[in-house]
Amino acid sequence: MSEKSFKVVIVGGSIAGLSLALMLERNGIDFVVLEAYGSIAPQVGASFGVLPQGFRILDQLGCYEEVLNKAEYPVDTLQFRDSQGNPFWTFDNMNETTIKSHGYPIVFLDRRMLIEVLYEKIQDKSKVITSQRVESIENGTSSTTVTTTSGQTYTGNIVVGADGIHSKVRQEMWKAAEKIDPTWIDPTEESAPPATYACIFGISKGVKGIEKGMLNSVYNEHYSYLIPSGPGDLTYWFLVRNMGKTYYGADIPRFTKEEEEALAAEHFDDQITPTLKFSALYKSKISSAYTSLPEYVYKRWHFQRILTIGDASHKFEPLTGQGGNNAMETAASLTNHLVAALKTSQSGTLSSAEISKIFENVQQQREKRAWDLVKASHARQRLECLETPFLKFFAKYVVPHFSKSVVMNRWIDSYGSGVSLDMLPLPHRPREIPYFDERFRAPSPRGVVSILLYAMYFFLAWLGYRQLGTALRANGTMGFIRQAIKSQSVLLPGGVEAPLRQVYTGIGPVDLILKVIATIFLPAITNFSTPEQPLQVLYFLASMLPIIAIWTVEGFRPRNKWTLLAAPSIWAVMYQLRGIGLIAPLYFVSSTFISSRVQYFSANTRALPESTARAILPALILGFVVPTVMLFFPLADALNTRQIFIALWQPTPIYVVILTQIFSRVIKSIGSSAPAKTDNAAAENKSNRDIPHLQTLYAVAGFVSACFHLALLLSWAALGTNFIIKVFIPADAFAQVATLADGVFVFFQNDFLLVAAATLLWCLASVWDLYRIGVSNVSWQMALAGLVLGSLAIGPGATTAAVWYWREEVMSRTTFLRHGPDSSPTKSN
Repeated sequence: MSEKSFKVVIVGGSIAGLSLALMLERNGIDFVVLEAYGSIAPQVGASFGVLPQGFRILDQLGCYEEVLNKAEYPVDTLQFRDSQGNPFWTFDNMNETTIKSHGYPIVFLDRRMLIEVLYEKIQDKSKVITSQRVESIENGTSSTTVTTTSGQTYTGNIVVGADGIHSKVRQEMWKAAEKIDPTWIDPTEESAPPATYACIFGISKGVKGIEKGMLNSVYNEHYSYLIPSGPGDLTYWFLVRNMGKTYYGADIPRFTKEEEEALAAEHFDDQITPTLKFSALYKSKISSAYTSLPEYVYKRWHFQRILTIGDASHKFEPLTGQGGNNAMETAASLTNHLVAALKTSQSGTLSSAEISKIFENVQQQREKRAWDLVKASHARQRLECLETPFLKFFAKYVVPHFSKSVVMNRWIDSYGSGVSLDMLPLPHRPREIPYFDERFRAPSPRGVVSILLYAMYFFLAWLGYRQLGTALRANGTMGFIRQAIKSQSVLLPGGVEAPLRQVYTGIGPVDLILKVIATIFLPAITNFSTPEQPLQVLYFLASMLPIIAIWTVEGFRPRNKWTLLAAPSIWAVMYQLRGIGLIAPLYFVSSTFISSRVQYFSANTRALPESTARAILPALILGFVVPTVMLFFPLADALNTRQIFIALWQPTPIYVVILTQIFSRVIKSIGSSAPAKTDNAAAENKSNRDIPHLQTLYAVAGFVSACFHLALLLSWAALGTNFIIKVFIPADAFAQVATLADGVFVFFQNDFLLVAAATLLWCLASVWDLYRIGVSNVSWQMALAGLVLGSLAIGPGATTAAVWYWREEVMSRTTFLRHGPDSSPTKSN
């Protein structure tokens, strides 16, 4: 494609315009930039915060090192401060965290510094023309012409307005639409943009009291401060105030220098920190400006051959720093669609219809994200201005208890779905969380599948209540249990009357529960006259091993902290008392709700502390496997001692959690006394050190469960299908049972089938979740086939362990689909 065959006229020589110009130049597309100011990069008192998704684009354009060097001090500490300047929440080591998570830091520098970097990277600077303010734009059938106030004309195939919130290009676009298609532009759009807040922003020099690399947010009622440090001895600041009402369109006020000085004087005594007042910032300023803060995403960004980008199409509050970064994203989106269309063009140019389609695609790709971020910025500004009693309460009592993961999850929303340039390589910057366009596919919400999952889990829970609770009373099993408790003995198969142990703990209510449990379990594990019952119980308990292991792991995951999944002991108490076939679906409902958002699957909240990961397997063996073996161990005083073992066995899942905590502390203590390793590779993979231990856990639990499944298959081969049917297929749960052993057998059969069905559904949903968020290529159809085959070949317990073994590795991946030439990505499933 010839550079001269297609030309873009860019109006506006700031971040959006120059970044677009550089993108076009890198792709051999002709352009001209028309800047109204007499120079590129004038000092207008503005700073610029480069966020990771913006840095990623700048890195593709070869600007990363220059920007980083100019900024000097990446943000390393974020502090929220109260009206007295006292910090009430702090995020330390932020630079390391952002780079580790997203590959790039957050930096602040003068806006003009970034513009200078972009301008210097443009090879043909003759295409960037200053002192060219747009007068009018005329659309033709195959081109469009821009006339400036100096009488110059510039013709191109398209015009891109990167000329800010008061865009002349947007005004000309609306004029053209009104003549040709009056329905194209909503007549209320001109007065639609709202502005609730106004801001004095500035740059100060030589201020003492703001540490380098620190970003301060100062909360106050109806006003707030954002104070980032800058390069050298510069400090940037924003004083944002609520104007008392929301203004719209032409009614949005503009302010004079006198009004700025008057407002600043009103706030001179405001504390930024306990030792720094706003007056020190304002009096040492080298530049400042006072402006209203419209915040809006326009409904139409384009008409015919005209498109607006940056503030001309989406305007943000400055608090979250998304304005300029999203301007670069929209420029990248336009470049991606334009380059793709020109590659398929035989003539090297595009028709009006093709251009309209490109513009539609750009707006479709960017509009929702822009709106979401505009709303998020507004919500954040309201919080920092303590606009309501609820927000005051939230800021005072909730925000101070935020964990880092709360902020990091917000980063995934803000940074993860950013647009990059499709045709330029992504330099290799190691990071834990892939951007959405680096995945197999862009993440998508569960949608109606969530409703289906909830419905199926609740149906299984209801079925569990019916088959395990209601049926137990209806078929006479509860009657046998009450009779046994009353007579203080239980009738075992073969007519043996076994006296029930009356005292276990000396606590009446606890002993009663344990007597009931012993009454239920004793026939089940001693019924050797009907071998299918002990085999069913053994198989059930072996299948429970991976579930207990997984629930324990999930209980210790950082991302499950403060959720229902963080209490595996409570779940254990419930399922030991009511049946896991009833409780497991409710656990999976909680899991489904908690894991609905994309952030849940971020690698930085997946990993367990290595000491905890190492502790779970020995805890599982000592806390669950050993007590389970003792249930069936040959004993001299069999009936009395076995009841003790039944009572001791009941809290086994709780033992596992307690022992995990104990072993973890011991392992951590031993590890801390050992000399630190200096292996660089080990340091780089520190966040994944838990994986070998977790995969060993799943392998061992799965192997034990698979061995029992193999025994079942051998029993099938030796004793026939009828035996297997007797083991697993329950009779009518509501039909009267002849003995307590028969009722318990039916109970355990239903309990196993229900938990197996619910767990396999959970596995299916878990595999599909990784597919829908774009980090795996295993579809739900493949997963379903694998689960069915696995359940038949190695059993549902081992299959569940295998899914978690695979899932752990997938969630931990730090290799991506798109890389620079110095990386070697692995596209595995």
